Amino acid sequence: MSTNIGTQSLDANSSLFKFSNLTSFSIIVRHGLPGSDPFLPAEELPHTFWDMILHRCPTLEELAICSFSSSARVFNFDRVVEGSWPALHSLTLGSFGYNEDFSLGPLTLLNDGAITRFLGNQRSLKYLRFIWNFRSFMSPDEVSFTLPSKSLPSLTTFIGIYQQLAKLDNPETIETLDLTCEPIYQTRMPAVCPILRSLPNLTSLEIWVHLFDPNTDNAQIFHGIMEACPKLTDLHFMCTNSFTSRQLKQLISGLHHLPKLKRFSLTKGHTYLDESMLATAVRIVKVAPKLKQVNVRWARERCPNHLKQEGNYDVLHSEASGVPTALAVVERGINFVGAAFSRQYRHTLRLGAPVEWQKTVSKTKNVVRKRVNSMLSIRGQ
Repeated sequence: MSTNIGTQSLDANSSLFKFSNLTSFSIIVRHGLPGSDPFLPAEELPHTFWDMILHRCPTLEELAICSFSSSARVFNFDRVVEGSWPALHSLTLGSFGYNEDFSLGPLTLLNDGAITRFLGNQRSLKYLRFIWNFRSFMSPDEVSFTLPSKSLPSLTTFIGIYQQLAKLDNPETIETLDLTCEPIYQTRMPAVCPILRSLPNLTSLEIWVHLFDPNTDNAQIFHGIMEACPKLTDLHFMCTNSFTSRQLKQLISGLHHLPKLKRFSLTKGHTYLDESMLATAVRIVKVAPKLKQVNVRWARERCPNHLKQEGNYDVLHSEASGVPTALAVVERGINFVGAAFSRQYRHTLRLGAPVEWQKTVSKTKNVVRKRVNSMLSIRGQ
């Protein structure tokens, strides 16, 4: 059972709270509700909800109590620590964030360690997601709310902030990590990369990076992330501030650090002078021809409609040579004039064999270099 909540108040007598023996329940404040209060007081959930979840659903396997519009409406989920669900394997809670005194909350859960003790008893938990509200302020460098030590033996997926992983006792179980709840400033990479390196079996990573100056050389930052996770098969890199073609080249130049990568997704800040999504996808496939799929998304960080366009590109390879031959394309989004579009087509690639196209690229660079040198010598005369 799952329900999305908008602005209407909850009815304690609703039939929604009269179930028994549920294996899955989600109550989620939907995206996009208007609001701007960074310290919104949490709303109490009906006693009938807690009675249902805590007392009539002992075989619960999945539970979500969270808000994706935490500046408009949030729920008090403190009583979740009273639950005893031996089969629980998926848990989503939030929003967590700052209180008015800039301590982290909810206070009743974090200050006395109640949630840490609760998580320590969840032996079957595989998927754990914490929704954090740091849209107005940056998260602290360190948090006391870390994952409990010597527990969560089954955890494979974690979604939250990197600081929570600083003291993880069983990092070898984590296979999927999502760090997109807030942009990670480049000054924090020296703290993030060691945590990534501590997860030896990480195969899927989503990370949101904020660049102070997109015109500087950030290759070291990009390469550092990839070098820390050599076993990745899936990588989603987000940078929703300005992301130039120079930054793109620096980013994908590090893909050779990921020999097992099959799917690469890029969500990038968009300007109207950018090359097409298709051109970006082709550029990526040229650098990493073994990829099975490329996804490109254009986003604008300060925009009511955050996602502007997206393209999904399945890479088709020659059975004989393994060389990419075409892209199966699905694109959708909003045009410059505001009209929505959706299209599907096949784009033929002419990369040639790996050695051949690499030679072509090298030859082109040499021609350009000679022309530039010739122009400079003429000007010098």
